[in-house]
Amino acid sequence: MSDLQPAQITTEERLALYLACEKAILNGHQSQTIDGTTYTRADLRTVQMKIKELQYELNADNASFTQTPVTFV
Repeated sequence: MSDLQPAQITTEERLALYLACEKAILNGHQSQTIDGTTYTRADLRTVQMKIKELQYELNADNASFTQTPVTFV
């Protein structure tokens, strides 16, 4: 992964990185066993929670808010 800081990339780019990470994890690239010890490099649940957070952030940013006049009778 590159050494970009979160402020240097867009939310869309961050989401794409997390989706790629999730795909790699689901394809079995989340851990490595050396001398009988398994070292985990990624936590699927944490990645999926971050994906949901970024999707929520994008949806909130892209939502169009309209004001509807309300009349009380």
